[in-house]
Amino acid sequence: MGLGNLAPYFSGAMLIVIGIYGMVKSYWEWKGHDEPIRRLALTLMVSFALFGVIGGIAVFLTIAVDPEFWIAEAIVVTLGYLLLANESLSMLEKLRTPEKRHERRKVKCALPVAGIIKSRDDAITLLKAIDSYADLPLLVIGREHPEEWRNKTGVEPDDYIWLTRVEHKKAVSPSSLHVLSGKVIGFIRDNPGGVVYIEGIEYMLFYSDFKAVAKFLFSIRDAAMIESAHVLILANEDTLSPEQMAILKKEFEEIDVEKILEKLMGPALFGAIPSRKRRDFNASAEGSEEGSGAGEEKAEEARPLRREETAEEGR
Repeated sequence: MGLGNLAPYFSGAMLIVIGIYGMVKSYWEWKGHDEPIRRLALTLMVSFALFGVIGGIAVFLTIAVDPEFWIAEAIVVTLGYLLLANESLSMLEKLRTPEKRHERRKVKCALPVAGIIKSRDDAITLLKAIDSYADLPLLVIGREHPEEWRNKTGVEPDDYIWLTRVEHKKAVSPSSLHVLSGKVIGFIRDNPGGVVYIEGIEYMLFYSDFKAVAKFLFSIRDAAMIESAHVLILANEDTLSPEQMAILKKEFEEIDVEKILEKLMGPALFGAIPSRKRRDFNASAEGSEEGSGAGEEKAEEARPLRREETAEEGR
């Protein structure tokens, strides 16, 4: 058998090998990214299957079984090419045109660059008002599963980071503060003027000391200052010691939620809301109470543990 006769076999084998490699590579990219990269990775996976694996098999069938199989080969390759070309052009269009969600209304935001909120109910109420009246990009970092957090609060953030050691596309380990910092600073740079809301500081303290957590918070505060963004953290004396709260308050301003609501909504609209409902102007925010209670119970459990750790260090 001459080299000329081996060429079709070599061609078919190369198509299959390249197709399998491309599918595996695309799968890992699909697993590690969010939309729209995730969709492009899926398209590449399908394209490699059509171009490579199925196309290579069609080459062998054409050689070994029936020359008429070249029709199937042509159809498969054409479909793969059209699919890849369409998705690639669509992706270029998305990258060129800003998302409509980020075409925000020009509303002067009353939020400080860095703020502390002591009540979770107040925090959720404020986030709802920001979404309704300021429409700023929002990143939430929390201990609950993304869907559970959305269902409880009624707030739909642009992005959500789940503090957990469980493997999940939205998960970041609470011990990986450098990874968390990179994601938050990336969001701030991509969304100038946006809002980052952080719950679960006490959970981070299970895995890192307060000094490391404070450095993380101060670094994203500095990034927010550069990009005119806002970092809001949920913290109070029930979850942190007085000394820790004092350190945070040097860099983070304690927020008066009612004053900010009045500035966002306007005096007329805010004044029309009965005072007993101002702290929860949206009824669905009531669902966050259960999550708040659970967080406080965890915090109470955490405080003795941190005291024991501190005592051990002192010895």
